[in-house]
Amino acid sequence: MKKVVILTLMVAMFAGIVNATVSQGNKEIVGEWKYEVPSAPYGYEKGSLIISEKEGALAGVIKFEDGYKIELKKITYAEGVFKCGLYIDYEYISIKAKVDGKNMKGAVATPEGDMPITAAKIK
Repeated sequence: MKKVVILTLMVAMFAGIVNATVSQGNKEIVGEWKYEVPSAPYGYEKGSLIISEKEGALAGVIKFEDGYKIELKKITYAEGVFKCGLYIDYEYISIKAKVDGKNMKGAVATPEGDMPITAAKIK
């Protein structure tokens, strides 16, 4: 019985350490990022990616310059790589970018082809 209690405590401690590590890793990506996709259609080429953390998971929206917001889907951040997706006009668009400090550089995959994206953290 004593072994079961010790094993349970060890598993609980390990889970807490893993959860703390994940939250610490998200600090780099959480915030507001001003982005540019120069080859995107008018209205979509500039705006903000607003990333937050809710209950240990990443959440976010993209806010276009006109103020319109769309929820981001499937947000991940691991080993300095940010990934997410969103639906624009019923089409799924995915973003993959490498984070380097307060800068981000990558590509937006659209049905029309890949487009380069850059972003800078402002908050």
